[in-house]
This record gives sequence, structure tokens and C-alpha cells, in this order.
Amino acid sequence: MKLSLALDWSPNTLHAGYFVAEAKGFYEDESLEVYFINPEDDNYAKTPAKKLADKEVHLAITPSESVISFNTLEESIPLTAVAAALQKDASAIVVRADSEIKRPAQLDGKIFASYNARFEDDIVRQLIKNDGGQGDIQISNPAYLEMWRTVADGSADATWVFLPWEGSKAELEQDLSFRSFVLSNYGIPYGYSPLLITHAEFVSSEEEAIQTFLRTAEKGWRHVAENPEEAAELLHEYFDHANWQNLPMIKKSLQMLAPHILSEDGQWGFMNGTRWLDFVEWMIETEVLKDVNGVSMNIGQVDTSMFYTNDFFK
Repeated sequence: MKLSLALDWSPNTLHAGYFVAEAKGFYEDESLEVYFINPEDDNYAKTPAKKLADKEVHLAITPSESVISFNTLEESIPLTAVAAALQKDASAIVVRADSEIKRPAQLDGKIFASYNARFEDDIVRQLIKNDGGQGDIQISNPAYLEMWRTVADGSADATWVFLPWEGSKAELEQDLSFRSFVLSNYGIPYGYSPLLITHAEFVSSEEEAIQTFLRTAEKGWRHVAENPEEAAELLHEYFDHANWQNLPMIKKSLQMLAPHILSEDGQWGFMNGTRWLDFVEWMIETEVLKDVNGVSMNIGQVDTSMFYTNDFFK
């Protein structure tokens, strides 16, 4: 069996479980060939979700917003989440720790470095409003993708990062610390990120390959959760990508990431329907969820049960 997975960024610790499974031979044991599609190869010309929508790959790594976005296009594309890599949110809006910005409300009038995703900027605006601000931020769209560097060099005041990865890089590469604003601390019931998603057609046509991949990926992620230092050494030794070369950073990153991987009852991958519904309802109530013409959507237009499936874990 063969299966292709589109990464969202260059290989990093948010992908650790998939690469650990490769290094430990879990895919080979199941006669599964996994092809990791690195976005560096096309210079990030097409997002992983778009590659999946065009059926160029079997799986892609995205946040829940990508699933919501493609399912709410004028001509919807049925992308479906099949597993949550992390059970707890490891992302945050960050500013420099030495910044005068102490809380989200103080981001009014400041520059936010954005990936230009469909819902991203409105989520950040609502974060500011929830803290008593106006949500009046200036948006910049830097040409390069390590957004944390815009905060480091002062060209932006804030951006959205994964703390275990960008936070570790900033600390070890530039001795820079961030002040972080976690969405859930400001009334935002954020969804899952990163997710493994597929095209609805592949749920049945590639069922065996996806089932096998998830079974082996879970073993990889459990190894990371239970043995982060050993997993870091394995990634450092087995793969030659530049992101795996700084062993102290990989160890620090995986130690930070490990508590986010499994649920409190020890599950990996399983998605809670209430969490999906709460996030979508919040997006509707705050008018973050608009159609592509900018018209606010209502709950009658959205069926969150189509956004994910836990069938592969039964």
C-alpha cells in the first residue's frame, strides 16, 4: 500500500509522531509506503488542504479552520478530519516578552503578522475584543513563513505560533522569550490543530491505507508522548533535514509538546464532537464565519458532523 501526506510546513516537531513511525519501521512492518510531501519542494505554492482538495495527496496536515473553510465554499469541497495530532492546543498569539503589550486588548493599533488564512485575522480581532479592545489591528503578510522572526526583529508586534516549535527556536536561536495569549483563556473555544484530514472520497476508497497509517502513526505519537528525549534523538539520527539537526532544541520542543499529545484518558487522535460544534457556533455568533462573499453564515448552513469522523478509531 502507498499513501501520501502533505505537510503544512517543513518537517518539525508538530510532525514528530509520523516521522518517528518511519524511523522505527512501523510503516514497513505494515507493508505501507508513506510519502511525505514537503511544502518546501514547491516553495509553499499550494497549501496542503488545496493539494488534498485537488486529490494530489491522500492526507494533509491542517488546522480545523481549513476543514471549515473548504466545506463552506460556494461549491463546497468535502474535506474531512480523521485524527487530531494533539488533544490540547499548543498554539498562542505571541508578542515579545519585553514588549509593553501585556494583554490582547493592547494589540489595538499594532501590527499582526498573518498567514492570510481565511479566518485567522478575524479570530485575532475577536480575541482583542474579548479582552476589552476594539479589534483594530494592522495586518501584514510577510513573504517568508517563520512568522516569529517578524516579532523578533520588530517588523510586527504579534503573530500566531506553536509554542513548542517556534517558542523553542526563538529561545535557543536568539535567546528570545515570548509573552503568549492562549485563545481559550480569552473565551475562544478553539478547535483542533494540527489535524490529519482527507478527502471524503478517500474515506472509503483508501480506507485500508488510511486505517493502517493511523494505527502506525498512533504508535509513533505515543512513543513521542512517553519518550520525548528518545524520540528527539531518533529524529536527529535518522533524518537529515536541517530542522532535525539541533538536538537540544528538538529535545526541548518535544518535552514541551508531549503533554499535548494524548487526552486525559490516554487517547490519541479521537475528536470530540462538542469541541467541533462549540468552535463553529462561536465563529457564527461572533460573525467570524462568513461565506466567501463576506456574508455571515448561520448554524442552519453548517453541519459539523461532516467535518470529521472517528470511524477509524472504532
